[in-house]
Amino acid sequence: MAFVSRRSVLASAAAAGVAGHGLAASAQGRVVNLKFGNAGNPQTISNQFNVKLWNEVAKRTNGGIKVEIFAGTLGGEQRLLEGMALGTIDVYNGAYTGTREFDIFYSPGFFRDAGHSKRVMQSQIGAQAAEVLEKRYQARLLGIGRLGPWVLSTKKKITSLEEIKGMKLRAPQIEGMVEALKFLGANPTPIAFNEIYLALQNGTVDGFVSALNPSVAGKFYEVSKFVLSNPFGEGLDKEAISTRAWRRLNEQQQRIVLQTFEEMEATDYFQAGVNAITTDLATWRRFNGDDSVVTIDQAEITRRMEPLNKRLAEEVYGAGAWDRIRAL
Repeated sequence: MAFVSRRSVLASAAAAGVAGHGLAASAQGRVVNLKFGNAGNPQTISNQFNVKLWNEVAKRTNGGIKVEIFAGTLGGEQRLLEGMALGTIDVYNGAYTGTREFDIFYSPGFFRDAGHSKRVMQSQIGAQAAEVLEKRYQARLLGIGRLGPWVLSTKKKITSLEEIKGMKLRAPQIEGMVEALKFLGANPTPIAFNEIYLALQNGTVDGFVSALNPSVAGKFYEVSKFVLSNPFGEGLDKEAISTRAWRRLNEQQQRIVLQTFEEMEATDYFQAGVNAITTDLATWRRFNGDDSVVTIDQAEITRRMEPLNKRLAEEVYGAGAWDRIRAL
């Protein structure tokens, strides 16, 4: 599918009306125009998902909601998220929130797998995190996009986590990942996603941590040779809309947006991420050689990280939170 624009969304809405799905938006009342921002380029799963999502929303609302997508052109995730409160964008998708309630989830081994992460997000713990997000940024959480694994990549080959001690590694400005790297003896260096390539190229960092698929889309394998095939955390992209924009939608439109996200996330976000892992790692091997994809003991990662993860969970969500999370 071609990247979405105002013109393409209008065309989708018109097609929906011709197909007999209802009256055109202009006959029903005003059209809501929204501006979407993501830090990755148009080839990432996150942005391809949003092209499909908002085209489908346009069809289901008979053109009542139109979205213009900006991918990798409006700055890093922090700037984008803060832009919702400032009114410069209406919809945000990304990992960053700057809230402990979400950020601790990025520590490696916090979740057993993507299914476990979804159950936690659907629990009271997830509801608490969403409430904090809304208060801080005047933004309503539409859903969580399970992007797939985060990965650790290094310029120098490693065979165990012990070997990252002393390494200067790019980390997002996300507490769970920053604390995890410190816990393992590395030196985390917060750098915005759209600045990673240059930081690797000029030697500012010895490697990086980020989601696998956007890293391949950004061609980071050109400047960091080795990558762990092991999941080094779960990619949980927050899809949020400013409360100002949310109130511009009528109740039916709000239901359509939430339902469409939930339906499509399982196939066009989560499953797309799973399907991309093999292809993404193959791309890494083609460029850097078969030995560039390294696998270590996943059970060892989980065991090493449990003391930190338990501490973070109980600091943020109270005594017993870690046991509740593990039991879900």
